[in-house]
Amino acid sequence: MKCENCGFELDENAIFCSRCGTEVKFVPEFVPEVEISIEESIQGIVSEITEDEDDYMSGEAANFRGESSQVGDLMTDPGDYSSDDRDDKAMIPPIFKLIYAIAMGLVLTGLLVFLGVMIYRDNSDRYQCKKGDEAFDANNFKQAVSYYEKAVDIEPENINYRVKLADCYVAMGNQDMAVECYKDMIIYDPNSTLAYSQVIALYESNGSYDEIDDFLEHYGNDKIREAFVDYLAYPPVFSEESGSFDEAVILTLTSETKGTIYYTEDGSTPSESSPVYTEPLYLKKGKHVIQAFFKNEYGVCSSVKRCDYDVLAEAPSEPMISLESGDYDTPQLIRITVPEDCRVYYTLDESTPDQNSRIYGEPIPVSDGVTRLKCVAYNSNNIASDIVEREYKVSVVTAFTPEIGLEHLSQHLADIGYIKDNTGATEIYPGNFIYMYSDMRYIGGRSLYCYNEYYILGTGVKSMTSNIFGVDCITGEVFLVRKGSGDTYSISPF
Repeated sequence: MKCENCGFELDENAIFCSRCGTEVKFVPEFVPEVEISIEESIQGIVSEITEDEDDYMSGEAANFRGESSQVGDLMTDPGDYSSDDRDDKAMIPPIFKLIYAIAMGLVLTGLLVFLGVMIYRDNSDRYQCKKGDEAFDANNFKQAVSYYEKAVDIEPENINYRVKLADCYVAMGNQDMAVECYKDMIIYDPNSTLAYSQVIALYESNGSYDEIDDFLEHYGNDKIREAFVDYLAYPPVFSEESGSFDEAVILTLTSETKGTIYYTEDGSTPSESSPVYTEPLYLKKGKHVIQAFFKNEYGVCSSVKRCDYDVLAEAPSEPMISLESGDYDTPQLIRITVPEDCRVYYTLDESTPDQNSRIYGEPIPVSDGVTRLKCVAYNSNNIASDIVEREYKVSVVTAFTPEIGLEHLSQHLADIGYIKDNTGATEIYPGNFIYMYSDMRYIGGRSLYCYNEYYILGTGVKSMTSNIFGVDCITGEVFLVRKGSGDTYSISPF
């Protein structure tokens, strides 16, 4: 098919010429039965006219020619006409019969052509879509809906027609009908992200996030739900399902998207006023009923999930701390008694200790200021004791800060020839010594700033030596700190 204006070869589905923009004129495709009916009707009319003409010429026409002598008489005496003669002579000439028959044939042909065009238009989805586009552009949305609906009825699987129909309903403010159009699209194309996106956008425009969740659950497949998972609110995932356990349960609750998990531990139904899950739940010996639900960032809440746990194992004893809470004027060492078959974990920053916290091994020095100690014991069955807490406020009289004490130490070691200068270089070793502050301790009746000694080679590798130096917080004297038996320490001038 070519453009009538420029002759450009057109695509069979084109409505406008892509070269010159001229509208393509559609020629109706007549049903063969209609064309045959037209031809037979015209042939019948011609045959009837031909037969009448032959009869007339062989009968009345011949008599008319044979009695020509009467014409003169009739012309001289018109009064001699009989009524029958006048009627015969008033008959329509054959030529007019022929014209009349041809005119009637043309009228019939035009009628059939009109009917054919109407039949074509009623059965052409492209024509209906074209008229719908014209009505839509003219903001006549109701009429556009009528045309698009006909196009959809003719070609139900054409998704583009359904999109246009939905656009009309959106323009008319009829969201429900627009949603239904997109749902119909999904029936023919279950993976149409366009349809899902449009429905979600319509619901989101008026904050109907619960409808989005319900829509995706009922219409979406796994692929679609994964693509729009942020709008869904699935129940929290429990790290352990219901059951009996011989050891403590560290229960974690997770969600697939951003949001908040609310939970209860007493069997009651959780609500948004319930505790917010922020860290693993530690379930010790006994029966536990955990219920939780998830609320996503759009405010959609999941159903409540419940799990029951029966923990059978015994919890270990609490760790024992040597120093009671209180105020002190000298640095302290905190010693913890570890229960049998256990490890003790502790924190000094008010956080809750668990198996990811520091493991207790050596006495814990408590320096100047406020220290809040929390510790817990875990046995080999992963059962935790109750948490033990202490708070210490240490106020030590000092003449200078730990930073000034470090400068004083470096200068003293250089003065006695232990190192050459403040860089830590020596006459004997190729590397350098550096010193780092560790803590404040009370040893031998003195409050000391303690510094660990490290040795650094030219490669940059740093290793700790066995030397610990202490600087008296009041006098600035330097001492070598030595570890004795157990966790005892002694000092000697250096």
